[in-house]
Amino acid sequence: MESGYLVIRRQGNGKGDDCTGVVRRVEDDSAVIQWPEGQLTRIPLPVPSDITVVPLGSLHYRSLRDATALRKEFAQSPVSVLVTLLGEMDGEATVKQLQRRTRELGLASEHNNTWWDRMRGRLLADPRVAEAKPGGPMRLLEQPVDPFAEDRTLPAREALEALATPATKRARGRQQALREAVVAGASELTAYEHVAAHALGVALQSWPFDDAEYTTRGVSEKVLDAAVEFLANATKGQRRANNPVADPSSELRKQGAPSSNAITPLLVGLVTTSADSSATDQATKLPRGLAAQECVMAVMAGFEKTDQPAGSERLLRRGTMLLQWALAEDTLTTAEQRDAFGEELGSRALSLLLRPTEPRETQGPLYEWVDLVLGAVPDHVLQHVIATTESTDLTAALEMLPKLPNGSRERTTRLMTSLVAQPDEVSQAIEPPQVSAQTPEVGAGKGPGIPVQEPGQAMEPEDQSSPTPAPTPSPVQGADASDGASDTPEPSPTGEKFPPEERARYEAALDQERAVAWALRSERDELRQELATLRNQYGRADEKIGALQEQLGIAFVELAEVTRRAEALTRKAQRQEEDLRQNRQAGRAASQSQLRQARIDGLRVLATVLAEVADQALHTTTDESTSSDALYRRVLAQASAADLADIGTAGEAVDFDPVRHQSRTGPAARVVVERPGFAWQAGTDQEVVLVPALVRPVDQ
Repeated sequence: MESGYLVIRRQGNGKGDDCTGVVRRVEDDSAVIQWPEGQLTRIPLPVPSDITVVPLGSLHYRSLRDATALRKEFAQSPVSVLVTLLGEMDGEATVKQLQRRTRELGLASEHNNTWWDRMRGRLLADPRVAEAKPGGPMRLLEQPVDPFAEDRTLPAREALEALATPATKRARGRQQALREAVVAGASELTAYEHVAAHALGVALQSWPFDDAEYTTRGVSEKVLDAAVEFLANATKGQRRANNPVADPSSELRKQGAPSSNAITPLLVGLVTTSADSSATDQATKLPRGLAAQECVMAVMAGFEKTDQPAGSERLLRRGTMLLQWALAEDTLTTAEQRDAFGEELGSRALSLLLRPTEPRETQGPLYEWVDLVLGAVPDHVLQHVIATTESTDLTAALEMLPKLPNGSRERTTRLMTSLVAQPDEVSQAIEPPQVSAQTPEVGAGKGPGIPVQEPGQAMEPEDQSSPTPAPTPSPVQGADASDGASDTPEPSPTGEKFPPEERARYEAALDQERAVAWALRSERDELRQELATLRNQYGRADEKIGALQEQLGIAFVELAEVTRRAEALTRKAQRQEEDLRQNRQAGRAASQSQLRQARIDGLRVLATVLAEVADQALHTTTDESTSSDALYRRVLAQASAADLADIGTAGEAVDFDPVRHQSRTGPAARVVVERPGFAWQAGTDQEVVLVPALVRPVDQ
């Protein structure tokens, strides 16, 4: 007791209200109390049984001084208040005892048993609280146990995998523990895992992968999804602005994020991987302009390595999608850049077709890829590529291409024939034609010309019919009777039913429709990409909110922990002072033997508990056995500070000692320890056996 404490005097008959006073002065054998009416009285020390002392700063003190503030704190953070209350109740209490005590303090009177059952789970999740025994009272620990210590020691890749796994609910503190594990092992991560870690909120220090070739080998699908989501956000500004110099995403300016120069190589590594992955397919929709051209060249390099590269079907699928962005006429690339890209791409496609190999199938992803490239490169570029290709086997090689609707084989053959018929135009082949629908003449007597074909346009079958059927010449007329056909409408020079001018207008309108369709497809792909990104962000919204709530909860817990420690130290000092005064008043009448016996009695209780824990650890075969054994070893280590040691080890064969051993079947010369016992000051002349070891004869 000290100045400022409250004292409550209970009325003897129980009919009146308790009277609360304030301690004004404390002397050796008495204390001066001021009551509400102002009068001062002196009470003896130790205090009488009808008076309760309320320490300064305790929950009881706060309920008497400011009950409203205490109720508000309990409503906001009930766990921290209950942990403090548990410390004030000598560090151990059941849920019913806590429930009764809170109602005495004017708290939680409206909560039912269901709420208290849930609160018990939250208390046991606090690192400062544990069960005294399974299903028993809750106990306040001197040293808080970290429930996520195992998560903090996970390898970085396993911790990242756990973070990337969608979860509707995680234990408080687990997500932060996983992030700490990733930071600790950041040097083990690959580039894509590093990107995913940054996207998942891990505070990494720097990006250590510049000027590297990136690979997805060994990276899980969940981690790749997170990495692709980050790349989608990082490239969103350029795609929306359709501008190659658009401001880089703010994501790239954060610490630990990849540099802007690494974005394109990261996309290249994703689109050229041989693995079948939805994340890599999603990444194929991201590159634009020069980035798309670099990705297409990487796909071409994949086909150049071997006739049938691993995952060639997937390379073909991704290359098909990328090709439209690489050759698109937009502001991301200039006409010169597109022509140079198309010339190199077409040359490499023809080189693929002409390279000497063993006999191979004419159908397959490689030929479909060559056919796709030759059909997508503009006419004037492809004509220049053909003109600069020195090979007499090109015509035969073109026969290897499949007959697909885009007609690239026929288109390339036609351009070759045009170059042979008009050699003077070779030097001007790189210039784009002024009239796209004009069909070059093949030469008199050579048959009808082949119509010019746009990339991706199907070849139309020739229609030799005319609006009015021509009369059939009689056998007498023969080949010289040409005058009789003067009334028959003449077909166009190309053998088609439409004149060249009308066909040119037709194809110009068709080109416009294709451009509109291409723009709509681009917009559709962009919307799909944004929709997928929004879905991923929505899926992680709850997780981010949970993380913020976790951080807030951790802050509350830390604040409550500091408050609890301060209050515990204050109470401990107060109790020590009170004990000192009481001991000084009562004298030191107890002898050394009495004190020693009291200590032995206390240690005997601890030894009994240790024996129960050891017995449970020995005879439990479930997963709880490991935790029981760990608990037993931990408590035994703490007890060793008080010179308490175990007697024997389970399964050990020893000579029978009637003082230290207890046998159910009687003594024997050699016995086996079934359950260890415990002794105080073991191995010394003053050893006291608290609980003997349970043994059985060796021959049983």
